[in-house]
This record gives sequence, C-alpha cells and structure tokens, in this order.
Amino acid sequence: MKLTKLDAHSLVVLVSAFIFLIVGAHSAIHSSIDFAPPYGGARCLLHGCNPYEVVQWVGQYLQGGGPAKLVPPWTTATSVYPPSTLLVLSPLGLISFPVARMLWVLLSGSLYVTAVWVTLAICPQTHRWIGTLLGSVFLITSGELLGTGNPVFLAVALVAIGSFLFLRARYIPLATLSLTLSLAVKPQIGGLIVLYLLLRKIHWRSIMLALTGALVLLLLACLILEIHPQSRDWASRLRANQADTLKLGRVNDPRPANAIAIGDANLQTITSIFFVNPTAFNDVAYGVFAVLLSLFIVAILKAGSDGGIDYLALGALSGLSLLAVYHRHYDTRLLLLAIPSISIVFQKRRFLGAVIAATTVLSITCVQCRLLVLVEAHAGLKAILQEKFLFMLLLRQQNLALLLLCCLYVIVIFTTRFAHDTASEAF
Repeated sequence: MKLTKLDAHSLVVLVSAFIFLIVGAHSAIHSSIDFAPPYGGARCLLHGCNPYEVVQWVGQYLQGGGPAKLVPPWTTATSVYPPSTLLVLSPLGLISFPVARMLWVLLSGSLYVTAVWVTLAICPQTHRWIGTLLGSVFLITSGELLGTGNPVFLAVALVAIGSFLFLRARYIPLATLSLTLSLAVKPQIGGLIVLYLLLRKIHWRSIMLALTGALVLLLLACLILEIHPQSRDWASRLRANQADTLKLGRVNDPRPANAIAIGDANLQTITSIFFVNPTAFNDVAYGVFAVLLSLFIVAILKAGSDGGIDYLALGALSGLSLLAVYHRHYDTRLLLLAIPSISIVFQKRRFLGAVIAATTVLSITCVQCRLLVLVEAHAGLKAILQEKFLFMLLLRQQNLALLLLCCLYVIVIFTTRFAHDTASEAF
C-alpha cells in the first residue's frame, strides 16, 4: 500500500483505524481491567514487592491511582505474566494509572494500526480488496478488546511488524527490536513464528539476537525480583498461581461448566467436552496439535523454496500458535499475520482463498459469546448444554473455525504451488 496518494483502499483502512482507536480509548476509560494486573505488577517491580501476591500488586495498583471499582474481580485472582512483561511495562508504573492506561492504549493501538498497514503492504496488488477488507475487519472488531488494556495488541503488532520486515529484508534492526519486545511481553504469541524464521535461516543472526534480547530482559527482571526480600519467593508464587488458574471454575479452566471458557481459543475447550479428566483432555489437545504441526512441517519441507511459502507458513502458524496452550479470544488477533497468505491463495485458487478468508473472520469473531446470552435467556435452549455435539457446534464455534483454519492451511501448502513473485514491493 503506497502512501503517495490517498486511494480508496487507504481511506477504508484509515477510517477503520480511526474507529478502532476511538472505540479503544473510550472503552479504556471505563474498563482497562486487563491492564490492572501488569500495571500493579510493574509497580511492584519498581518498589520491591512481590507482583505475584494479590494483596501486594493490588496495593500498588491502588497507590498508583487505579479506580477501586476494578479491584473486586481481582481480589482473589492470580497474576501469571512473566517478569519480563512487567519490566517492559515498568516505565508506565512511574505514572498514575489513569494516564498510564491511556498511554498504553494509544501505544498499543498505534502499533497495531501500523502492523495492519505493514501487513497490507505485503499483499499482492491484484485483488487488493481482499486484504483491505480483512484488515478493516481486524481493526473494527478490535476496539473494545483494545480498551481492556491486554498486552496482546502490543505483542501481536510487534511480531507482525518484525516478521514481515524480516521477510522483506527491510529495517532489520527495527525488526529485531520488535521481535525482542514481543517475546518479552507475551512469548506464547510469537514463539512458534520466531522459531520458524530461525529454522528457515531468515536473517538468523538477527533472530538469535532477538531471542537473546528477550532472554536478557527476562533474566534482568528475575534478578530485580531476587534482590528484594519481599519478592524472593516470586518463582514459587508464580508456579502456584499458574496451578491455581487451572482449577475448576478458574480463568484457565476450559471445561463446559466454566462460563468463562466461552471466550477461550485453545483446543482444550473442545476436547474437555468429551473427556472429563484434565490429563485426558489435555493429552488429546496436545496430540491433535502435534499431528497438525507435524503435517505442517512435512508440507513445508515438501514445498521447499516455493514462492510465497513463508507467507503461507506464517498464516498457518498464526493459527497453530493458538491451539495448544491457553489463549483468550483477543489473542486471535494474531491471525492478522494470515492476511498476506489469504491474498496469495486467492490469486491462485479463488474458492479456497474465499473459504480461508471466511474461516479467518469466524476465528476472530466470538459468535458463541452472543449465542450464550441467547441460550441463557431461553430455558428451552438450555437443553443443548446436555448434548455434547450441539454444545460444540453452537458454543464452541470460534474454536472449531480455528481448528478448521489450521487444517485448510496444511491442505493448501501440500497441494498448491505459487509463483515466486507473490508479494508486493510496496515498502
């Protein structure tokens, strides 16, 4: 996408970006509930207290001017952000919460808009409207999620910017810094993607530098926690918090009885419908993920250096990254990296490209959240909760779409060859 003139494509994206930022800023004023724990934890890192003790991080959050109305949901909640996340956010801990949350939303939102712009610049110039419309959907549907203050928007934006800059061999130092910060903030978002770039030897020295930088940030944050007496037991407290989130009814519990799981994206939300034992439904989920990942690897090796394969791989990995471990529905914004691959597939196989585009939209849209409201409002519809397959089809739609999307990418990589000149030279 060129900046020399404001064409219809640019105008659509700009309007969508404006809506995204306005809705996000408005939502942040009334919410920012996901920003409260890392903000309080970052202040703990600065003031020598334990960011994984609820009383201590909530205390720092309140001292920073955080509104008390956001505290009740977190009084028994646990914080599981890695220490490196808190270190990256620590500059915001120096200012009051009301100011910090707006700066955070504007920073995360602006980077996400930049990531959309860079992503669309990668897309082929033919059938530009496919990329434009998908980019606009990602922006318009993300405003309220941005307002929660979750670090995912920063992590997704940075991994998208960094990955595409590496693939285009542009601004390598900026790409390296982007991946470093993304991995430090939310390593589970871009971990597989960075590993792929490394194994494909795409500027591998810079990729190694990004991995090293993220590790240094993690070790530095751990060292800061270790040198303060109040926070020396942070590691055991963090492990206990992680275990607590998996308990029945807690935030990471994927089972159907847990209403919170309606917004989870990982595969366990499907396997737990059919297996009661946590070990069983986790093993089945990991098994399905391992099979898909193995097929993906075989497909990539079979494709070799076929043109456009790296863009297809990022599209596939953006979906695969969400399957195995806990992810909420806002983490599906990672599928932004799939837009160039959808445009490339659409060039070659229009019907399959359209199917993947539609499946991607379903994967980022929590239709099941709205259906749950309808089900709870009508007693007669509650019978579906007793039928496992109906429950899966109606109240795990987003998860099924994500699983289907991963399968479609494997099929595409196995069965389609692409011309070498697949991406635009827009930047």
